[in-house]
Amino acid sequence: MEVPKGWISLPHIPDAAFGDGSHPTTRLCAGVVDLLSRQEQPRSVLDVGTGTAVLARIARARGAQFVVGTDIDPDALISARTHIALDSHPQKGLSDILISDSPPNHWGARFNLVVANILEGPLRELSSSLSAALAPQGVLLLSGFTRIQVPMLRLIFEGRGLTYLSESELDGWALLMFRRTK
Repeated sequence: MEVPKGWISLPHIPDAAFGDGSHPTTRLCAGVVDLLSRQEQPRSVLDVGTGTAVLARIARARGAQFVVGTDIDPDALISARTHIALDSHPQKGLSDILISDSPPNHWGARFNLVVANILEGPLRELSSSLSAALAPQGVLLLSGFTRIQVPMLRLIFEGRGLTYLSESELDGWALLMFRRTK
């Protein structure tokens, strides 16, 4: 099947890692990562809970120069590296994706875009680290939870000094977008 002009084709090998692109939270994140990558052209992107690295791969395909995927699951780290190796790089200058089990703030406040598609509990636990990874004016995307969990997550991340931008929903799952304004 031919890929329509402007779309990104990412090969996928079925495995146990989350992130084949079919779950509503992955679809929400993928759409916003693609849109922000084209509109704001972030130079650095962090994909927390990377799974198969689909979100990191979209950011790289759209031109991000420094892309990191992190996960605490050793099988996900293997899956991410395997899927990254499937990508062809017809454009010169596309960077490698760094895969790591380091916490989000390991690289400091350098990411223009941070996306975390993980469950509510880990998002709450990582709220400080996720916020600390954002560069000034950086955007944070959170997904992996339902609408009923939105108010608490919004309160937590606004309490970390982030400005709420928007909320999206797909099939009962939610995505929150914040910006570091300071």
